[in-house]
Amino acid sequence: MEFFKSPALTGLFILSLLFGLGACTSSYQKVSSKPVVKVNDHVLTAKEFSNLLARKLKDLDALTAKDPSTVHRTKEEIIRSFIVKSLTLDWARANSLVVTEGDLDKEVDKYRANYPDDLSFRRLLAQENLSFSEWREELRYTLIERAVFKKLNDRVKAPTDAEIKTYYDEHKEQFKRKERILIRQIVSDELGKADLLKTQVKTKDFAELAKKYSIAPEGKNGGLVGWIEMGTVDFFDPLFKGPVGKVTQITSPFGFHVVKVEKKEPAGVAPMEEVRSQIVRALMAQREQAEFVKWLDAQLRSSKVLRDNDLINSIVVETRTDND
Repeated sequence: MEFFKSPALTGLFILSLLFGLGACTSSYQKVSSKPVVKVNDHVLTAKEFSNLLARKLKDLDALTAKDPSTVHRTKEEIIRSFIVKSLTLDWARANSLVVTEGDLDKEVDKYRANYPDDLSFRRLLAQENLSFSEWREELRYTLIERAVFKKLNDRVKAPTDAEIKTYYDEHKEQFKRKERILIRQIVSDELGKADLLKTQVKTKDFAELAKKYSIAPEGKNGGLVGWIEMGTVDFFDPLFKGPVGKVTQITSPFGFHVVKVEKKEPAGVAPMEEVRSQIVRALMAQREQAEFVKWLDAQLRSSKVLRDNDLINSIVVETRTDND
């Protein structure tokens, strides 16, 4: 029995390849370099497959990592991902979609900018058992994939008004909403200030007072909180009992609120125009998924995909502690 050891798995579990070949080094090396999956001229070896499996399972506890259904599902995810990646790269090459070194460097810099220093960035890669060059190539693929999907999505036509209305009529249940109120507020950290502001809003513009005195983030927008549904924020629920235009003072864990109810709407179904953009996004997502499935089917039909099921099944997960 031979083991593929991964630093990321220390103390949790390690991946074991059971080839039925004993501990012969030459046999082990021969089998570990055998293709698990081959897509056209792209090859995923047993060793590469095992490393990916280890990375996918590394955050699971030992019992879950050994569960046959978990292992099988994870193996299939890896294989599918490799097939899609291979087909994507081939299609990108055939359609002259490339990522220049300059574009890749810019993207690398964007990611690095999220970390205080290069050491922190590389430490994260080490935790994922990735070298910088491996991560860079994965990023290159991400950019290629993005370019390919953009090409595919450009084929998708926007829904017509009739299609939007049909979707709305057939999905009214999902557009139901509770009673709601549109509110504006001024939040203070002192009760005395809140008392004074409640008096001032009777003669001065509420929005201007909010901009000047509110400590809440929406203060810069005149204190406009927006629409609040019944039951969403418990300390706002009493406001539903009052009339439009009423100014109420309430206390919450965030401070002392002077709140004005500007509009009220009963429970019901949102008007189509109000949810139009939501419907368009849903329809576009459906069409983009359908376009991807059609594209993937066409690529599979025109490509040569081979998988060694016996070798795939021979790769199993075994657990052991640091003391084993």
